[in-house]
Amino acid sequence: MGRKLNGVSPAMALFAACTALPMPSWGQDASALDLIKRVREAAPRGPFTAKGTLTSDRGWTREFELSHKWTDGVSATYLEVTAPGDLKDTRFLVLDRDTGRDEQHIYVPATKRSIQVGGQTRKEPFLGSEFYVGDLVQPNLDAFSYTFAGEEEVAGRKCKLVEAVPNDPAEELYSKSILAVDPTDLLIIKGQFFDDEGKLQKIFTLEKVEKIDGVWTPLKQQMVNVQENHWSRFDLSEVKYNVTLPDEVFNRSYLRR
Repeated sequence: MGRKLNGVSPAMALFAACTALPMPSWGQDASALDLIKRVREAAPRGPFTAKGTLTSDRGWTREFELSHKWTDGVSATYLEVTAPGDLKDTRFLVLDRDTGRDEQHIYVPATKRSIQVGGQTRKEPFLGSEFYVGDLVQPNLDAFSYTFAGEEEVAGRKCKLVEAVPNDPAEELYSKSILAVDPTDLLIIKGQFFDDEGKLQKIFTLEKVEKIDGVWTPLKQQMVNVQENHWSRFDLSEVKYNVTLPDEVFNRSYLRR
């Protein structure tokens, strides 16, 4: 969990969205910003758990369990790797705040230490995938300028194209994103991400989405690195909403238990 889909996370699309609603920047299309706001607001705010699988064309698989909860204005997500053995018990804690500084912590079992992610670590591959570690947190809406860039039919859905450009490119993962947004179901179906030179770097697609307990739930997502010709797929299963989760799960000390 700078950073993902320049407004919405590709890797963790189930994470509840930030509710801060800043005013649009000068020259920004207010209606494009409004659409991104509505996508975020449509994300589930109740607690949930799920199991996940991360696969790659490089031939590896990672399995994990995740828990999510809003508590005291913080969107908190805990993720623990369960397989393979050399990565088992690697743990992530992501704290997305409505206001104030977001936090990411990683526990590495080999060192028995947890570290806080920052700086260039955000551009490290998440568990070796095409998703960045920085793709796990929601960016601030007011850190980007949003404009409409046309329309496109994606996976049978009529989508609005929203271009997201960071106000301070040096602080973000991508120099620009173009998001294909379904304005009816408020889902991001596709995202194109551009590197510092303005060249297309990655393409995100939402391959499977279903309603679970009335909530549109992304079950299969893929990120393709077109520059390196590799892909990673992020699958979710056993999604359970409105579960009871103790606050201690989302404390940094829980990482080191």
